[in-house]
Amino acid sequence: MSDVRRILMVTKSRYLGDTIVAVPAMRALAARYPQAHIALLSNPAAGELLRGCPYVHEYLARPVAARRRVDIEMWRVLRRKGYDLAVLFNRSLSSAVLAFMARIPQRVGFETEGRGFLLTRRVPYEPPKHEILHLLDVAEACGAPAQGTHLELWVTPEEREAIRERLTKEGIDLSVPILLVQPGANDAYVKRWRTEGFIWVAQQLQREYGFQVILLGANNEQDVAEQVAASFKDGALNMVGRTSLREALALLAEVDLLIGNDTGMMHAAVALGTPTVAIFAPHKFQRWAHNHDCHRALAVPLPEGVRPTQELIHQHLYAVKEEDVLQAAHEVLGVKPPRTRRE
Repeated sequence: MSDVRRILMVTKSRYLGDTIVAVPAMRALAARYPQAHIALLSNPAAGELLRGCPYVHEYLARPVAARRRVDIEMWRVLRRKGYDLAVLFNRSLSSAVLAFMARIPQRVGFETEGRGFLLTRRVPYEPPKHEILHLLDVAEACGAPAQGTHLELWVTPEEREAIRERLTKEGIDLSVPILLVQPGANDAYVKRWRTEGFIWVAQQLQREYGFQVILLGANNEQDVAEQVAASFKDGALNMVGRTSLREALALLAEVDLLIGNDTGMMHAAVALGTPTVAIFAPHKFQRWAHNHDCHRALAVPLPEGVRPTQELIHQHLYAVKEEDVLQAAHEVLGVKPPRTRRE
Protein backbone atom coordinates (compact mmCIF):
# COMPACT_ATOMS: atom_id res chain seq x y z
CA MET A 1 0.00 0.00 0.00
CA SER A 2 1.30 3.41 -0.89
CA ASP A 3 0.70 6.98 0.27
CA VAL A 4 -0.90 6.01 3.58
CA ARG A 5 -0.98 9.14 5.70
CA ARG A 6 -4.00 8.64 7.94
CA ILE A 7 -5.06 5.24 9.33
CA LEU A 8 -8.27 4.38 11.15
CA MET A 9 -8.26 1.19 13.24
CA VAL A 10 -11.49 -0.27 14.62
CA THR A 11 -11.81 -2.75 17.48
CA LYS A 12 -14.90 -4.14 19.22
CA SER A 13 -16.63 -1.57 21.36
CA ARG A 14 -18.03 -4.00 23.94
CA TYR A 15 -15.01 -5.78 25.39
CA LEU A 16 -11.71 -4.13 26.31
CA GLY A 17 -9.95 -7.49 25.99
CA ASP A 18 -10.44 -7.29 22.21
CA THR A 19 -8.51 -4.02 22.18
CA ILE A 20 -5.68 -5.45 24.30
CA VAL A 21 -5.12 -8.43 22.00
CA ALA A 22 -5.05 -6.04 19.01
CA VAL A 23 -1.94 -4.27 20.34
CA PRO A 24 0.55 -6.52 18.45
CA ALA A 25 -1.26 -5.68 15.19
CA MET A 26 -1.24 -1.97 16.09
CA ARG A 27 2.49 -2.25 16.73
CA ALA A 28 2.99 -3.78 13.28
CA LEU A 29 1.06 -0.96 11.57
CA ALA A 30 2.97 1.73 13.45
CA ALA A 31 6.29 0.15 12.45
CA ARG A 32 5.26 -0.12 8.79
CA TYR A 33 3.84 3.40 8.55
CA PRO A 34 5.93 5.48 10.98
CA GLN A 35 4.86 8.81 9.45
CA ALA A 36 1.12 8.03 9.48
CA HIS A 37 -1.39 9.50 11.90
CA ILE A 38 -3.13 6.49 13.49
CA ALA A 39 -6.55 6.71 15.15
CA LEU A 40 -8.48 4.05 17.05
CA LEU A 41 -12.28 3.85 17.02
CA SER A 42 -13.44 1.68 19.90
CA ASN A 43 -14.97 1.53 23.36
CA PRO A 44 -15.10 4.95 25.07
CA ALA A 45 -12.65 3.60 27.66
CA ALA A 46 -10.03 2.50 25.09
CA GLY A 47 -8.08 5.73 25.36
CA GLU A 48 -7.82 5.29 29.11
CA LEU A 49 -6.87 1.63 28.70
CA LEU A 50 -4.09 2.38 26.20
CA ARG A 51 -2.79 5.54 27.84
CA GLY A 52 0.90 5.80 26.98
CA CYS A 53 0.61 3.60 23.87
CA PRO A 54 3.06 4.83 21.21
CA TYR A 55 1.09 3.19 18.38
CA VAL A 56 -2.07 5.30 18.58
CA HIS A 57 -2.24 9.08 18.18
CA GLU A 58 -5.98 9.70 18.48
CA TYR A 59 -8.96 7.97 20.09
CA LEU A 60 -12.51 8.10 18.80
CA ALA A 61 -15.28 6.73 21.02
CA ARG A 62 -18.01 4.51 19.60
CA PRO A 63 -20.73 3.72 22.15
CA VAL A 64 -21.17 0.07 23.02
CA ALA A 65 -24.69 0.10 21.58
CA ALA A 66 -24.23 2.52 18.67
CA ARG A 67 -27.57 3.44 17.17
CA ARG A 68 -28.09 4.52 13.58
CA ARG A 69 -28.15 8.20 14.53
CA VAL A 70 -24.79 7.85 16.28
CA ASP A 71 -23.27 6.06 13.28
CA ILE A 72 -24.48 8.74 10.88
CA GLU A 73 -22.75 11.33 13.02
CA MET A 74 -19.60 9.19 13.04
CA TRP A 75 -19.67 8.82 9.22
CA ARG A 76 -19.56 12.60 8.97
CA VAL A 77 -16.70 12.87 11.46
CA LEU A 78 -14.65 10.22 9.65
CA ARG A 79 -15.28 11.77 6.25
CA ARG A 80 -13.97 15.11 7.46
CA LYS A 81 -10.83 13.50 8.88
CA GLY A 82 -9.94 12.02 5.49
CA TYR A 83 -8.48 8.62 6.36
CA ASP A 84 -6.60 6.74 3.64
CA LEU A 85 -6.85 3.30 5.23
CA ALA A 86 -9.42 1.63 7.49
CA VAL A 87 -8.17 -1.43 9.37
CA LEU A 88 -11.15 -3.35 10.76
CA PHE A 89 -9.96 -5.59 13.58
CA ASN A 90 -13.55 -6.43 14.51
CA ARG A 91 -15.81 -8.63 12.41
CA SER A 92 -19.11 -6.76 12.29
CA LEU A 93 -21.01 -5.67 9.21
CA SER A 94 -21.68 -2.28 10.80
CA SER A 95 -17.99 -1.36 11.01
CA ALA A 96 -17.49 -2.14 7.31
CA VAL A 97 -20.54 -0.04 6.44
CA LEU A 98 -19.13 2.77 8.58
CA ALA A 99 -15.78 2.73 6.76
CA PHE A 100 -17.50 2.54 3.36
CA MET A 101 -19.89 5.40 4.10
CA ALA A 102 -16.95 7.46 5.43
CA ARG A 103 -15.42 7.10 1.93
CA ILE A 104 -12.17 5.64 3.19
CA PRO A 105 -10.57 4.37 -0.04
CA GLN A 106 -8.70 1.36 1.38
CA ARG A 107 -10.67 -0.92 3.72
CA VAL A 108 -9.10 -4.10 5.10
CA GLY A 109 -10.75 -6.63 7.38
CA PHE A 110 -12.14 -10.09 7.92
CA GLU A 111 -14.53 -11.47 5.35
CA THR A 112 -17.29 -12.15 7.90
CA GLU A 113 -20.98 -11.30 8.31
CA GLY A 114 -21.33 -10.99 4.53
CA ARG A 115 -19.34 -7.75 4.49
CA GLY A 116 -16.70 -8.79 1.96
CA PHE A 117 -18.16 -6.64 -0.83
CA LEU A 118 -17.55 -3.54 1.31
CA LEU A 119 -13.83 -4.27 1.69
CA THR A 120 -11.00 -3.55 -0.73
CA ARG A 121 -8.89 -6.31 0.80
CA ARG A 122 -10.48 -9.36 2.44
CA VAL A 123 -8.87 -11.51 5.11
CA PRO A 124 -10.18 -15.02 5.91
CA TYR A 125 -11.15 -15.69 9.51
CA GLU A 126 -10.00 -19.19 10.38
CA PRO A 127 -10.87 -20.54 13.83
CA PRO A 128 -9.38 -22.03 15.93
CA LYS A 129 -6.34 -19.82 15.24
CA HIS A 130 -5.48 -17.57 18.19
CA GLU A 131 -7.06 -14.11 18.05
CA ILE A 132 -3.68 -12.36 18.17
CA LEU A 133 -2.63 -14.22 15.02
CA HIS A 134 -5.95 -13.42 13.31
CA LEU A 135 -5.40 -9.71 13.93
CA LEU A 136 -1.81 -9.91 12.73
CA ASP A 137 -3.20 -11.41 9.50
CA VAL A 138 -5.16 -8.18 9.01
CA ALA A 139 -2.04 -6.08 9.63
CA GLU A 140 -0.10 -8.28 7.19
CA ALA A 141 -2.80 -7.63 4.55
CA CYS A 142 -2.02 -3.92 5.04
CA GLY A 143 1.64 -4.57 4.27
CA ALA A 144 2.63 -4.54 7.95
CA PRO A 145 4.57 -7.67 9.03
CA ALA A 146 4.40 -8.76 12.68
CA GLN A 147 6.78 -7.18 15.19
CA GLY A 148 6.22 -9.96 17.73
CA THR A 149 3.07 -11.43 19.28
CA HIS A 150 3.56 -10.13 22.82
CA LEU A 151 0.91 -7.94 24.45
CA GLU A 152 1.67 -4.54 25.95
CA LEU A 153 0.06 -2.04 28.30
CA TRP A 154 1.59 1.00 29.96
CA VAL A 155 1.45 1.99 33.63
CA THR A 156 3.43 4.96 34.94
CA PRO A 157 5.66 4.92 38.03
CA GLU A 158 3.31 7.50 39.54
CA GLU A 159 0.31 5.22 39.09
CA ARG A 160 2.16 2.33 40.68
CA GLU A 161 3.24 4.47 43.62
CA ALA A 162 -0.34 5.67 44.12
CA ILE A 163 -1.73 2.12 44.24
CA ARG A 164 1.05 1.11 46.67
CA GLU A 165 0.05 3.94 48.98
CA ARG A 166 -3.59 2.92 48.75
CA LEU A 167 -2.80 -0.73 49.49
CA THR A 168 -0.78 0.30 52.53
CA LYS A 169 -3.72 2.33 53.84
CA GLU A 170 -5.97 -0.70 53.24
CA GLY A 171 -3.73 -2.83 55.47
CA ILE A 172 -1.59 -4.60 52.86
CA ASP A 173 2.04 -5.21 53.76
CA LEU A 174 4.04 -4.44 50.61
CA SER A 175 6.92 -6.66 51.77
CA VAL A 176 4.67 -9.74 51.56
CA PRO A 177 3.62 -11.41 48.25
CA ILE A 178 0.14 -10.64 46.91
CA LEU A 179 -2.32 -13.01 45.24
CA LEU A 180 -5.02 -11.32 43.18
CA VAL A 181 -8.21 -13.30 42.55
CA GLN A 182 -10.96 -12.39 40.08
CA PRO A 183 -13.74 -14.91 40.78
CA GLY A 184 -16.39 -13.07 38.77
CA ALA A 185 -16.99 -12.47 35.06
CA ASN A 186 -19.53 -11.19 32.60
CA ASP A 187 -21.75 -13.91 31.13
CA ALA A 188 -21.28 -15.78 34.38
CA TYR A 189 -23.01 -19.01 33.33
CA VAL A 190 -20.46 -19.71 30.57
CA LYS A 191 -17.41 -17.81 31.89
CA ARG A 192 -17.33 -18.08 35.69
CA TRP A 193 -15.62 -21.06 37.29
CA ARG A 194 -16.83 -22.56 40.58
CA THR A 195 -16.57 -20.18 43.53
CA GLU A 196 -15.52 -22.98 45.87
CA GLY A 197 -12.71 -23.79 43.44
CA PHE A 198 -11.27 -20.29 43.70
CA ILE A 199 -11.54 -20.46 47.49
CA TRP A 200 -9.72 -23.79 47.76
CA VAL A 201 -6.90 -22.81 45.39
CA ALA A 202 -6.40 -19.40 47.03
CA GLN A 203 -6.29 -20.94 50.50
CA GLN A 204 -3.75 -23.55 49.41
CA LEU A 205 -1.53 -20.89 47.83
CA GLN A 206 -1.82 -18.70 50.90
CA ARG A 207 -0.60 -21.55 53.09
CA GLU A 208 2.27 -22.42 50.75
CA TYR A 209 3.54 -18.94 49.84
CA GLY A 210 2.20 -16.69 52.59
CA PHE A 211 0.15 -14.67 50.10
CA GLN A 212 -2.06 -11.77 51.07
CA VAL A 213 -5.28 -12.07 49.05
CA ILE A 214 -6.93 -9.23 47.15
CA LEU A 215 -10.14 -9.56 45.12
CA LEU A 216 -10.61 -7.60 41.89
CA GLY A 217 -13.55 -7.24 39.52
CA ALA A 218 -16.39 -5.08 38.27
CA ASN A 219 -19.13 -3.88 40.59
CA ASN A 220 -21.59 -6.48 39.26
CA GLU A 221 -19.23 -9.23 40.51
CA GLN A 222 -19.61 -8.17 44.14
CA ASP A 223 -21.75 -11.13 45.21
CA VAL A 224 -19.18 -13.80 44.44
CA ALA A 225 -16.33 -11.60 45.72
CA GLU A 226 -18.02 -11.25 49.12
CA GLN A 227 -18.43 -15.01 49.30
CA VAL A 228 -14.73 -15.57 48.58
CA ALA A 229 -13.62 -12.85 51.01
CA ALA A 230 -15.73 -14.32 53.80
CA SER A 231 -13.93 -17.67 53.47
CA PHE A 232 -10.62 -16.23 54.73
CA LYS A 233 -10.54 -16.10 58.49
CA ASP A 234 -7.63 -13.64 58.42
CA GLY A 235 -9.46 -11.58 55.82
CA ALA A 236 -9.04 -10.77 52.15
CA LEU A 237 -9.07 -7.25 50.77
CA ASN A 238 -12.17 -6.87 48.59
CA MET A 239 -11.50 -4.21 45.93
CA VAL A 240 -14.25 -5.37 43.56
CA GLY A 241 -16.01 -2.33 42.16
CA ARG A 242 -13.64 -0.02 44.06
CA THR A 243 -11.01 0.78 41.44
CA SER A 244 -10.90 2.90 38.32
CA LEU A 245 -9.56 1.27 35.17
CA ARG A 246 -6.14 2.86 35.62
CA GLU A 247 -6.04 1.84 39.30
CA ALA A 248 -6.89 -1.72 38.31
CA LEU A 249 -4.03 -1.77 35.81
CA ALA A 250 -1.60 -0.42 38.41
CA LEU A 251 -2.79 -3.08 40.84
CA LEU A 252 -2.24 -5.80 38.24
CA ALA A 253 1.30 -4.53 37.73
CA GLU A 254 2.02 -4.73 41.47
CA VAL A 255 0.76 -8.21 42.40
CA ASP A 256 2.64 -11.50 42.18
CA LEU A 257 -0.08 -13.72 40.68
CA LEU A 258 -3.56 -13.39 39.21
CA ILE A 259 -5.99 -16.30 39.26
CA GLY A 260 -9.27 -15.69 37.50
CA ASN A 261 -11.68 -16.31 34.69
CA ASP A 262 -11.50 -15.35 31.02
CA THR A 263 -11.81 -11.56 31.38
CA GLY A 264 -10.29 -8.34 30.07
CA MET A 265 -8.32 -8.05 33.30
CA MET A 266 -6.70 -11.41 32.56
CA HIS A 267 -5.49 -10.11 29.18
CA ALA A 268 -4.31 -6.93 30.90
CA ALA A 269 -2.28 -8.92 33.44
CA VAL A 270 -0.60 -10.84 30.61
CA ALA A 271 0.21 -7.54 28.88
CA LEU A 272 1.77 -6.22 32.09
CA GLY A 273 3.89 -9.34 32.65
CA THR A 274 2.08 -10.47 35.80
CA PRO A 275 1.91 -14.28 36.22
CA THR A 276 -1.58 -15.56 35.43
CA VAL A 277 -3.66 -18.69 35.76
CA ALA A 278 -6.96 -18.43 33.89
CA ILE A 279 -9.91 -20.82 33.69
CA PHE A 280 -11.57 -20.89 30.27
CA ALA A 281 -14.76 -22.15 28.75
CA PRO A 282 -13.92 -24.86 26.19
CA HIS A 283 -15.16 -22.95 23.12
CA LYS A 284 -12.96 -19.91 23.93
CA PHE A 285 -9.74 -21.63 24.89
CA GLN A 286 -7.92 -21.98 21.58
CA ARG A 287 -8.66 -18.46 20.37
CA TRP A 288 -8.12 -16.50 23.58
CA ALA A 289 -5.95 -18.40 26.08
CA HIS A 290 -2.35 -17.52 26.96
CA ASN A 291 -0.07 -20.50 27.57
CA HIS A 292 3.53 -19.29 27.54
CA ASP A 293 6.19 -18.01 29.89
CA CYS A 294 4.53 -17.22 33.26
CA HIS A 295 0.97 -17.66 31.98
CA ARG A 296 -1.21 -20.76 32.06
CA ALA A 297 -4.80 -21.39 30.99
CA LEU A 298 -6.99 -24.39 31.71
CA ALA A 299 -10.09 -25.81 30.03
CA VAL A 300 -11.83 -29.14 29.64
CA PRO A 301 -12.40 -29.57 25.89
CA LEU A 302 -15.70 -30.52 24.34
CA PRO A 303 -15.87 -33.84 22.50
CA GLU A 304 -14.93 -33.48 18.84
CA GLY A 305 -17.88 -32.63 16.64
CA VAL A 306 -20.20 -31.72 19.53
CA ARG A 307 -22.09 -28.42 19.23
CA PRO A 308 -21.21 -26.09 22.14
CA THR A 309 -24.57 -25.45 23.80
CA GLN A 310 -24.64 -23.18 26.86
CA GLU A 311 -25.36 -26.14 29.13
CA LEU A 312 -22.41 -28.15 27.79
CA ILE A 313 -20.10 -25.14 28.05
CA HIS A 314 -21.18 -24.61 31.65
CA GLN A 315 -20.63 -28.28 32.53
CA HIS A 316 -17.15 -28.36 31.00
CA LEU A 317 -16.19 -25.06 32.61
CA TYR A 318 -17.13 -26.45 36.00
CA ALA A 319 -15.22 -29.67 35.25
CA VAL A 320 -11.83 -27.92 35.55
CA LYS A 321 -10.18 -29.41 38.64
CA GLU A 322 -8.83 -27.43 41.58
CA GLU A 323 -5.68 -29.56 41.68
CA ASP A 324 -4.90 -28.65 38.06
CA VAL A 325 -5.34 -24.94 38.77
CA LEU A 326 -3.03 -25.24 41.77
CA GLN A 327 -0.43 -27.08 39.69
CA ALA A 328 -0.60 -24.36 37.03
CA ALA A 329 0.00 -21.75 39.75
CA HIS A 330 3.07 -23.67 40.91
CA GLU A 331 4.37 -23.72 37.34
CA VAL A 332 4.05 -19.98 36.71
CA LEU A 333 5.50 -19.14 40.13
CA GLY A 334 8.43 -21.37 39.25
CA VAL A 335 9.00 -19.22 36.16
CA LYS A 336 8.51 -15.90 37.97
CA PRO A 337 8.69 -16.38 41.76
CA PRO A 338 6.82 -14.10 44.18
CA ARG A 339 8.70 -11.00 45.18
CA THR A 340 9.79 -10.82 48.80
CA ARG A 341 10.61 -7.10 48.77
CA ARG A 342 9.13 -4.21 46.82
CA GLU A 343 11.09 -1.27 45.52
